[in-house]
Amino acid sequence: MEEFLKDAEVFLDYPDMKVLRAISRDETVSRPIVKIFENPRNAGKYLVILKERPKALFIVAKLANRISKYFKGEEEKIIYDLFLKAIKMIKDHKDPSIRNAIFLLLKETIKRKLEEGDYEGAASLISEFQEFGFKNYFKKILLISSELAEKGDFEGSISIVNRLGPSAIVNELKTQIYLEWGKRLMELKDYVSAETQLKEALKYAKSNFTLSEIYLMLSSTYKNLGKFEQAYNQLLKIEPENPVEEIKLLREAAKLLLIWGKNLEKEDKDMALEKYNQAYQISLRIGDTSTSKDALEKAKKVVSDSKNE
Repeated sequence: MEEFLKDAEVFLDYPDMKVLRAISRDETVSRPIVKIFENPRNAGKYLVILKERPKALFIVAKLANRISKYFKGEEEKIIYDLFLKAIKMIKDHKDPSIRNAIFLLLKETIKRKLEEGDYEGAASLISEFQEFGFKNYFKKILLISSELAEKGDFEGSISIVNRLGPSAIVNELKTQIYLEWGKRLMELKDYVSAETQLKEALKYAKSNFTLSEIYLMLSSTYKNLGKFEQAYNQLLKIEPENPVEEIKLLREAAKLLLIWGKNLEKEDKDMALEKYNQAYQISLRIGDTSTSKDALEKAKKVVSDSKNE
C-alpha cells in the first residue's frame, strides 16, 4: 500500500492524501482501492465493496480523473469510466463536504474538457450532473455549439447540443441550427438534404413565427424538387400574423400555382387549368393584377392548344 500511496501523491491534493492515508489503515478499504487501479476494466466489484465508504469512492473518482488525461484511446476511456462510476455512486450523498468536493471535481473536469476541445464530454457531464448547477458552463456550451454552426459545422454543433438533454432552450437552439443547416443546403442546391434538416427543425419548433419560416422554406425546397403539391400544402400550414403577411403568403401561393400549372400542361390540361384558375382567383383577391393577368393568359393558351389538337 505504501508504494500505491507514493504513486497517488503525484495526482492528489494534500487534503485528499490525508484522507487516503487515514482510510488506508483499514484493509477492507485499502485493498479494494489498490485492486481497482490494478485492473480498472473489472473494477465494478471493488466499487461495490466501497459503497458505504463515500470518502474512499471520492478518492477513487478523483485519482481516476487525474490519471485519465495521461492515457489515450481505449485505456483513457476505461479510466475515465471508472471516474464516472465512482462519482455516480456518491452524487446523491447528503454530506455537504462530500457534495462540495464532488462539485469542485466536476467543475475541474468540465473546464479541462472545454480546454481540450472535448465539448461533447463537457456537455455530457453538465447534463448528467445538472443538479450541481454549472449554469455558466451550460451557457458556454450553447455558445460554442452556436459558433460551430456559424462556421458550417452543423453536425458537430448538433452532436454537442444533443448531449445536454432536452430543455426549452436546448430545443429552441436545435430548431435554429437545423433551420440554418437547411438554408445552407438550399444555397448549395442540395434540396433533398435541405428537406431532411428542415423536417428536423420542425420537431423542435414551437413559436408560430419559426414554424411559418420552416414551412415557407420547405415549400421552396419542394418546389425546387418539382413536388408542387407538397410545396403548396406547406404554404397552407402557415398562419399569417397580420394582413400584410397574409397578402405575401397568398401572392406566393398564386405564383406557385402558376408554376404547378405549367408543369401539368403536358400531362393533364384540365388539372393545369384548375391551377391557373386558383392562381387567378387568389390574385384577384389580393389585387395582384400582374399575376392574375399572367394566370388568365396561360389558361387561354391551354384552352387554345386543346382546340387545335
